Amino acid sequence: MKTKLSLFLLSILSILAPIKPLLGIVITFTILDLFFGIWKSVKLGGWKVFRSFELTKTVSKTLLYIGAIVSVYFLEKYLLEDILGLFVSVDLVLTKAFTFFCTFIEIKSINESYEDVTGKNVLKAFK
Repeated sequence: MKTKLSLFLLSILSILAPIKPLLGIVITFTILDLFFGIWKSVKLGGWKVFRSFELTKTVSKTLLYIGAIVSVYFLEKYLLEDILGLFVSVDLVLTKAFTFFCTFIEIKSINESYEDVTGKNVLKAFK
């Protein structure tokens, strides 16, 4: 039984291997957002306003992002790959676009936390 379960998990991981870097990117930016949120909370209100149950939002958000990216990957890989191949020559274009969307949401959140503490908007500075 133990070997069947390990073989099943290994099979799932091998199917998801092409999107492993994309999942890593989203997880990295979600963790960065967590750190900036903690920094903002402590800087503006001190440790007394920091609540540990707020960290569960980060876990659920990360799992939601991962589940959505995996769903878009399966949709694209097994249903839309041939159709998209007629128009775009980039592999996993929908999965990459959705990952960029999730990452951009996290970048906006990081920027908001940074702006609340320092008063500087980094995204406007790039313009």
